[in-house]
Amino acid sequence: MTLQDLMMLYGVTLGKRRTAKQKYLFAQQLNESLPPLGWPVRVQQREGRFSKIENLIAGDLANAKVVIAVPFDTPAKALRPQKYYPFHPDKNVQQRGRDLALQCVLELLCFGAACLMFWSGRGTGAMLPRTLAALLLAGVGVWLLLPHASPCNFSRCSGAVATAVKLAEDLSGEENIAFAFCDHAVDNYDGFRLLAQEMPTAATVLLLDNLTSGPAVALAHGEYRKEAAEQLCSLLPEDKVYDRNYPEEQRQRNLLALFPRGMMLSCGRVEKGEFVVENTCCAQDHVLDLPRMERMERALADFAKQEANKKEN
Repeated sequence: MTLQDLMMLYGVTLGKRRTAKQKYLFAQQLNESLPPLGWPVRVQQREGRFSKIENLIAGDLANAKVVIAVPFDTPAKALRPQKYYPFHPDKNVQQRGRDLALQCVLELLCFGAACLMFWSGRGTGAMLPRTLAALLLAGVGVWLLLPHASPCNFSRCSGAVATAVKLAEDLSGEENIAFAFCDHAVDNYDGFRLLAQEMPTAATVLLLDNLTSGPAVALAHGEYRKEAAEQLCSLLPEDKVYDRNYPEEQRQRNLLALFPRGMMLSCGRVEKGEFVVENTCCAQDHVLDLPRMERMERALADFAKQEANKKEN
């Protein structure tokens, strides 16, 4: 399949992956498409008190020299388009906190207005219409209480999923490569933490994030992967890639803390010194720069082959 076809599949048809049923349909699709390419799929599972994490592992993770990891779950719909900071998770928490606060205010207003309308209509001729209006407002308040999946999720992270599946097609037969589709990874790092428990210590980890939108490309890594990052950047001569070499202290503040040999690729724009992705968790998250995405997929395939076939010293 072409990358455009895969975006239609994982960005539209299976574009919401938040509920158990939606995740099951996604897992079923991977189980149908990857094993014929030589990538057996297994579930890496951990059950918690309130949730169950089910990562999908394709290939031989234990013996892999290169692991390509992507989040596969999708975020909840926000009341307003959210900014997403790939390398600064604390700012993502602030964004969610502001949206939650706005949601709580609107819920209180709806329930308060419903109560006021009901009580003001008691004993009057307007009792019935006021009661109906109060019930409608209460219904809106209840709707706000319930979680809703974001309708479009190209940047978080359907583009990364489609790219990973395309890489699985192009890298078929490479025994030293494995793929990890991580659950509970879009809102927090729980799925990645579970993956890290089985990760070979010497494996190169390619963490794919937003690959669909934004004018700039950033590749984040620690000092240990400086040469490998330069190699990957050289495979993208048409794109301006921001090579973000994080010192150890800063690396510990984001996803790279879990993967010392990891490199994280994302698109977005630079705003006040931060790398940011705009218009996430909303219906506007459908922007796609397909030519650039295809270039990145080819570069990642070439880089993964080179890393997987390096001779051990």
